[in-house]
Amino acid sequence: MMCPKCGKEMRNGYLFSSKDGAFSFANEVPSALENAKNTEEFVKLTGLKVGGRTSVEACCCDACRTIMIQY
Repeated sequence: MMCPKCGKEMRNGYLFSSKDGAFSFANEVPSALENAKNTEEFVKLTGLKVGGRTSVEACCCDACRTIMIQY
């Protein structure tokens, strides 16, 4: 895949979390005491995976340090 930012070739791989974390996206990072689901524009990207790492397929551009994922 070609990088949409710089046009160079991207390499395929995986974006992964800590051992029991999950990926989410929002307009801001909630504090540790807040329920993340209540954050404005919250999008759950992956669920928790207890006992293993959560991962999603991704492409990485080493030239401009861009990562592309599809959830």
